[in-house]
Amino acid sequence: MTTGKIRCGDFTRMMTRIVLTAIIIVAVVLSGNPVYSACDSTSCITVGNDLSMKLCVEYQTLLYEFKLVYVPNSSALFWKMDPSTFKQIQSGSGSCIHIENDYAIKVCCAYVQLYKCSFTLNYTSYPADPTGLYWKLDPSTFVSTEGDPLTSFQWHIQNTGQTAFSKSAGTSGEDLRMTQAIGDQLSGLGVIMAVVDSGLEIAHEDIAGNVIANGSYNYVNNTNDPTPTSTDGDHGTSVTGIAAALSMNGKGGRGVAPRTSLKGFNAQKTDQEQDYIESLGGHPRSKDVDIFNMSYGVDGLSYYPLSPTYKELYDATANKLRGGKGAIYVKSAGNEFDDINTGSDKKPVWYTCSEHNGVKGLTCFNATAEETNSRPEVITVGAFNASGVKSSYSTAGSTLWISAPGGENGTDAPATITTDLSGKDKGYSRSDVDPVKYPFDAGNPTYNPNCNYTSTFHGTSSAAPNASGAIALILQTNPNLTRRDVKLILAETARKIDPDSKASYVKVNINGVDYQASEGWVTNGGGFNFHNWYGFGAVNVDAAVAMAKNYRADSLPKLLPNETFDSALATAVAIPDNDASGVTRTIEVSEDLTIENFFVQLLINHPDTSEVGIEITSPRGTRSILLNIRSSIKKGLNKAGGVLLGSNAFYGEKTKGTWTLKVLDSLPKNTGTLELFKLNIKGY
Repeated sequence: MTTGKIRCGDFTRMMTRIVLTAIIIVAVVLSGNPVYSACDSTSCITVGNDLSMKLCVEYQTLLYEFKLVYVPNSSALFWKMDPSTFKQIQSGSGSCIHIENDYAIKVCCAYVQLYKCSFTLNYTSYPADPTGLYWKLDPSTFVSTEGDPLTSFQWHIQNTGQTAFSKSAGTSGEDLRMTQAIGDQLSGLGVIMAVVDSGLEIAHEDIAGNVIANGSYNYVNNTNDPTPTSTDGDHGTSVTGIAAALSMNGKGGRGVAPRTSLKGFNAQKTDQEQDYIESLGGHPRSKDVDIFNMSYGVDGLSYYPLSPTYKELYDATANKLRGGKGAIYVKSAGNEFDDINTGSDKKPVWYTCSEHNGVKGLTCFNATAEETNSRPEVITVGAFNASGVKSSYSTAGSTLWISAPGGENGTDAPATITTDLSGKDKGYSRSDVDPVKYPFDAGNPTYNPNCNYTSTFHGTSSAAPNASGAIALILQTNPNLTRRDVKLILAETARKIDPDSKASYVKVNINGVDYQASEGWVTNGGGFNFHNWYGFGAVNVDAAVAMAKNYRADSLPKLLPNETFDSALATAVAIPDNDASGVTRTIEVSEDLTIENFFVQLLINHPDTSEVGIEITSPRGTRSILLNIRSSIKKGLNKAGGVLLGSNAFYGEKTKGTWTLKVLDSLPKNTGTLELFKLNIKGY
């Protein structure tokens, strides 16, 4: 933590280069009687983006409220009272600043971005305006203290090119773009988030203040405390810190939404379907939740359909939550871009697609192969790193909606700094590790002496809570937003990250013909940019909050009943073996709907569907690769009645016209057939 005096000129430069915003009153009276602030007061004012300050002062037992407006282009730091804002008040919230007859205002705590500051404003005259009321900052009194000692290392909050205790630096600006939100002191206040995970240390020093008393549940011992008993690192505790660690408390770092109310459900510990259902809104203990963070998923060598119980949760229960506005489910896309652990955490068995199928640069598991990721209720999140490109592990797929910071492993490049189990003898961070691989996690004496934090947490497990925290800020700004509204706002304001995206263009030679097996950004017929690595792009908090502020909630047209369009395949159609041309089939759609949710329903019989690629092209020419060739999906596409493969690439497009499906086989010997092809579309 750094504390010290800053010269007047330094202060001016610091204040003016940071974008700050609107102000809140912190002055107050309890039961009509003033409570005078002292310099150990925990109440803080906020400095606006124009350096304005709104104050409440107590003078001779009376309370007054007014705004001080910064005077630019002056030789010193002057503020002028706006006389139109001056009024006597009877009560407020917090503590008013007591002033004496010299009218000096001693500001004991002011929020300036990620800093807490204190300074004195002396009443003075201003030669150019002898009739105005002015105060001048005494630079010798200005003290700046970092609100949370680890925030300057948290690149996902504010990327300045820091290393975050790794060997290399990130790229400035590749973060959540939330400078304005921090200046506004947006915090997620009033929003309830459930972290459905392995556990949650509810007494952690940087989390406890946000935990709802008796609101969590431990499915192992049937108590309200999901704190793990294991000495291993707790995934859920680290996930929670990213979304909602407390801010300005002088401990650790901060969460994206540091005043969000929290519940923890350790359904992953029992891994029973009913426990997940109860944690996701299917039980009274979770029905008041606004955002469910799901930093987990499946991976393997198969397509994973939803069970009837899960379908009931999403079809019925989810839509009734949040007073009918719809619960918001935020889910990680997965960490299987390169390889998949088909064993266990303790005894891993790695399946690497490029070793089996001879092609690098294609996602091994595909997010679309987990039906949950296609659900309209779910926001599937990919990860990018501190350099502003896809995290090496982040699973790709047409079902991604958004991307958020996930980082790398924390050794060669920054991971995510977040909370860890408390204590030196448990968690990811511990002092009894030998040899020391991660110095910060071994108990950095300055920043992590008690091993309560980790600098090596990463994965789309990090990306999901970053997005969940962002959504909490959006809901705080406009609580009336429906789930559909939130998804639209995220898509509309997403940042086109990694715009050239050269690594995503992968051609594979299939029997002498080059086939485009992966491609970068596409702009669809609705005007949205989309990428199978990033969805609509990187979360842009400030832009999303600005849109939410002026957005009329529930203003989207009502969704029409699900429309199904059938290709009417009379017989199974052979998929040509080892042929880039594949087999194509079309569906003509006469309805002119605007697409919100799009699914292809198909059934493919093939002895090894990892050889198979599936893509569909819209009437507007938008091509979406639903399942890439050379993946790990070896089976599961022959489910009776077909499987659903979702794509967000057509969001906002019109349905009318000819839709073309292409299914191809990319390796010799095995052959298969296409036996069902339908379109399922939700739109308006």
